[in-house]
Amino acid sequence: MLKEWFWLFKKIKTDEQFFEHQQALQNLLADGQDLHERDPKGRSALEYIFAKAFPSYAIVLWLLKQPEFKAEKEASLYPYDVDLAQGCFQLTKANNMMDKLDELMPTKLCDLTDLAEKQRLAQPYLLLLEKFEAAGLTNQFQSSCADYKAAFMTKQQSLQQLQRLEDELETQFGELCVGFNMLAGEDYNEFQSRIAGSPWLPELDSAIESQNLQALKVISADSSLKLAFQINFAELKGLNPALPSNGLLQVFIAEPEDGEEPVGRCEAIFWTEADMPSANWQQHLDKALATDCIAPSGFDVSFRKAGVYPICWQPYKQLPESEAQIRLAIENIDSNIDAEIYDNLQYDHGLMPRVAELTQLVFKQDGSFAEEPYLPKNHIAILSYLYCDSGSCIYSIPLDALNGDNTDWRQLTYTYCHD
Repeated sequence: MLKEWFWLFKKIKTDEQFFEHQQALQNLLADGQDLHERDPKGRSALEYIFAKAFPSYAIVLWLLKQPEFKAEKEASLYPYDVDLAQGCFQLTKANNMMDKLDELMPTKLCDLTDLAEKQRLAQPYLLLLEKFEAAGLTNQFQSSCADYKAAFMTKQQSLQQLQRLEDELETQFGELCVGFNMLAGEDYNEFQSRIAGSPWLPELDSAIESQNLQALKVISADSSLKLAFQINFAELKGLNPALPSNGLLQVFIAEPEDGEEPVGRCEAIFWTEADMPSANWQQHLDKALATDCIAPSGFDVSFRKAGVYPICWQPYKQLPESEAQIRLAIENIDSNIDAEIYDNLQYDHGLMPRVAELTQLVFKQDGSFAEEPYLPKNHIAILSYLYCDSGSCIYSIPLDALNGDNTDWRQLTYTYCHD
């Protein structure tokens, strides 16, 4: 049975739980408890804490501030230049403090809220890394605490500048267009936005509205058509008025042969919010893609659910394409704005992307060639994402067909783009 010291550390997972047991831990130290004692498996109390997915900041801070704390006695937590004796605490991908810090570094897609959460989760690791550095226990060729803090600070400054620019542009020119980044989702249900997988479809009966019934018959009768993706617009919370406020869009494409590019027509069917609870939905395993030929690039494989890629959406404001508008907004802000924060923004992937500049070389019969846009004339892109293997896709619709809840999804078009 674990002695009380280790039992408490094993039990504490949050700051709140630490505060509940802080006095008991302090009493144990006062009674002569060795701060660095190890259990029969060679683990110290600090290693108990850092073995958790995200250690409590409060308890790490408390431990490191104790006069008895000696960084060299916990050096096994630092993953570089440490030769652990057999049976001692073993570093894995899950508890490697430097890997954790790397994973928590700000990404191109994160906003100020995401950044604040990443900073909060990184704090315990940065505290310990700083202690190791002060004791001369770190590898000079690895990232330092200052490096990680600088990455957070740089991203925070850029996001704050971008926020000021967005606010000024909205003040002068009205609402900015809202796009959505595609992120790996933890949850999965039959109506969640996702890529691939087997769709849930209503039974073919007369209760279905005639337009959807006809589309469903076409999809059911063609064995080559498989679910490419579906979007549950309620998840977008109405942030882009050009899109429906709710309802489920399901899009099917012809499954390509092995090694072939996914090209050809697509079939779209849109179920209103009223359709969804009233129909008798059934899962259709025969409508799932057999391979991961259209798996999304950048998704963590751990979020994959047997060939299904659930999506969660991160909204972002798209700055106008007009350089004059941006310059005028910067002048009115009356502060320096780093051009990189808007020059390097990527709007060509996700929901409501900008892909007008994506072009392809088209060869003519006379042997000449011309550069032409991938996007059909007078179309606006609805969804675009990169495949894991090669190429990307654009799902687009004529401008006059996109009309919020009244969009005519029968006109949706699929285009395959080469890398």
